[in-house]
Amino acid sequence: MNAIAAISTQFNTLIEKEIGLMQALARTLAEEQTILIDNNVEALLVLTQEKNGLLGQITQIEKDRNTLLVQHGFGPDQQGMLELITAKSEESAYLHLQECWDSLLKISADAQELNRVNGGLINRQITRNQSTLNVLQSGGQAGSMYGADGQTKISGNASRGIIAG
Repeated sequence: MNAIAAISTQFNTLIEKEIGLMQALARTLAEEQTILIDNNVEALLVLTQEKNGLLGQITQIEKDRNTLLVQHGFGPDQQGMLELITAKSEESAYLHLQECWDSLLKISADAQELNRVNGGLINRQITRNQSTLNVLQSGGQAGSMYGADGQTKISGNASRGIIAG
């Protein structure tokens, strides 16, 4: 195997792994969206651990790819990857690399959009929860109905009890 093919194989292997991880992340984000809509907190806790694990793996493989780019004289970023592909576009070994890179960018954009939508769902739930708390705390009265401990507060003179009889 010549040097060009060996370098291409290294990049292809990394990007193909990254594609697999990004596809798994996109599936996880789609599942997260369903869980957020269903307001299933327990499932969200489990899925968040899975998502964080995938993000850790993606971050590491991205670092590996960027290190490889620098080792071959390119910048450690998306621009460096584009420069590599452009510089080697005449090499047949790099044709698959271009396809993989395009695929990775598409999957990443899809995952980013899912994440954006999920952030909106989370913000909507936070707003709804805050509105509910505001109603419960005001209770239509001048004072707060619930204390910081979640227990009902009795307003007025607490020393006066109700006398039955």
